[in-house]
Amino acid sequence: MKIDKKDIVIIIPSYNEASRIGETIASIYEADYREIILVDDGSSDGTEAVIREKFPDFKHFLRHCINRWYGAALETGFEYVRRNRVKYNWKYCVTFDADGQLAITNLSRFIHAFEQDPTLHIVMWSRFLEDSHANIPLLRKMILAGGKIFTRMISDIDLTDTHNGFRMIRTEVLDTIRTTMDGMEFSSELIDIISDKKLHWKEVPIDVTYDEYSLSKGQRYGWAFRIATRMIWRKFF
Repeated sequence: MKIDKKDIVIIIPSYNEASRIGETIASIYEADYREIILVDDGSSDGTEAVIREKFPDFKHFLRHCINRWYGAALETGFEYVRRNRVKYNWKYCVTFDADGQLAITNLSRFIHAFEQDPTLHIVMWSRFLEDSHANIPLLRKMILAGGKIFTRMISDIDLTDTHNGFRMIRTEVLDTIRTTMDGMEFSSELIDIISDKKLHWKEVPIDVTYDEYSLSKGQRYGWAFRIATRMIWRKFF
């Protein structure tokens, strides 16, 4: 089964990324992916003006009036896909970071996984598979290792990398995936849904480069405790 790039829509949640969002979108267009949904999560830095200036024909621009956080921005993107996937013939959606740390060339690995196994529902990145290359700081590696153990205990799913920003999902299963957590705990909630609904998943290796900017915009180390407590509350209470 060959997947056409026209069948893929890329969802980018963005908060105050005006300095990088133009480059990120341009790189996606250069790779010949034409369908992009940008969810501006209440930015105050002129993100929309940048998009309108650089890409005057940009079609799918969504905006939150206030900052709702990462999970809410992605759920807004998912809902837009649910309502429009038939109209635009979107068969797959991809979640992608706005800050430029990811290379769109990695998407070919996700596509290949779906082409090799048409029964897959979702493909997720892993920074810890054999062919992955990621300059992850040591403290973050330790926290991610703890997250892997926590996820296995809470959701009974054995992933090598639990907090993913890069995923490819078959759009027809989005009706099954309804998320409610607005913050960074979205990733853990999604994994829990994958486990509960017994969705067929796979991890693929990824190349990711962290620089000072992307690290400053990423998760704070103290958030791991918040994510864990909120997931425990959601799961058991």
